[in-house]
Amino acid sequence: MRVARLKARLAAVSVLAISAAGLSAVAAPTAMAASCPSGQTSWMTVKQSNNVQGVLISDNWGGGTACETNVGGTANFTVTQPAASYSSRGVLSYPDIEVGCLGGYCSWASGLPAAESSVTPLVTWSTTNSPQPGSRFDTGIDSWFASSATEGSKPTPTGEIMVLINSSGFSGLGLPSAGTQVSIDGYEWYATYIPAGSRPWPYTIYALDQGSVVDSVSSLNMANFYADAMASNNLPADQYLTDIGAGNEIWANGAGLSTNSLLISGL
Repeated sequence: MRVARLKARLAAVSVLAISAAGLSAVAAPTAMAASCPSGQTSWMTVKQSNNVQGVLISDNWGGGTACETNVGGTANFTVTQPAASYSSRGVLSYPDIEVGCLGGYCSWASGLPAAESSVTPLVTWSTTNSPQPGSRFDTGIDSWFASSATEGSKPTPTGEIMVLINSSGFSGLGLPSAGTQVSIDGYEWYATYIPAGSRPWPYTIYALDQGSVVDSVSSLNMANFYADAMASNNLPADQYLTDIGAGNEIWANGAGLSTNSLLISGL
């Protein structure tokens, strides 16, 4: 994720007026719009099966036009409007469902921010990765960290970890597909550790081998990825997990990608 993406997410969530006590000031719509203008970030609140509130965001941070539909207000979505054609300019959109705190606002009952050492985030996720022909995408879980638990002050991120379980082609998108390999939670992952300097905070990417990509995971233990990043000196110790989400980074098209269900627990 790039700085522009974080700024776009902060701007989008700033209109939600979500506090740790629940929604305030603005009522959530009952369904997302089926379409939205280029650059607009649509949103709605959803509820996981454990009653933890999440936020479904179109996140067209790269100039995309992706929009989603939701069924029943639970943790699911389907990309119904493509993100635009591929133009070699990188990620156009990252439609995802997030729990936690972002830009001073927190989804209700998430338990975040929390000391990284005190939580064991478990992700149970069912997806559909058969989008419109010509689509370029990945399917991943994104975690954000900060040195402070005071999210209201909008602390600068101190780390980001992306875990990719599927893709239209990792190597073709410049994502990990060779080199360092680690074994975590029963899967083999290619890992790339990008230290701070080339970007404002350290960024670690884990990607399943293209021959073993999956459409679903059950109780994937994110704490094991955090521990590996710390052991590789690419995530500072004693940080706070502030936000975690799951969805699809889209470089082109993407209509038909979906999250059928999502449960983020252990926070």
